[in-house]
Amino acid sequence: MLLLSGELDPVTPPRYGEAVVRHLPNGRHLVLRGQGHSVMATGCAPRLVARFVDTADARGLDASCLDRLAAPPPFLGAFGLGP
Repeated sequence: MLLLSGELDPVTPPRYGEAVVRHLPNGRHLVLRGQGHSVMATGCAPRLVARFVDTADARGLDASCLDRLAAPPPFLGAFGLGP
């Protein structure tokens, strides 16, 4: 099982993923540094998920591409910084 979390996710924080992966003998939890709630389309995550679907081998994934992620810029709306 492959779990993805955003480091700064206030909805489903990484600690939830850590609690789940402890019960999955072949599980792996990847935390995307500087990211929030929606990480499926971030950086190389789509490629990692596709590779996992093809191989069903979460532990064998080379996730080093995630180390190059930069935090997204703050969201600026019509009235300045937004949520």
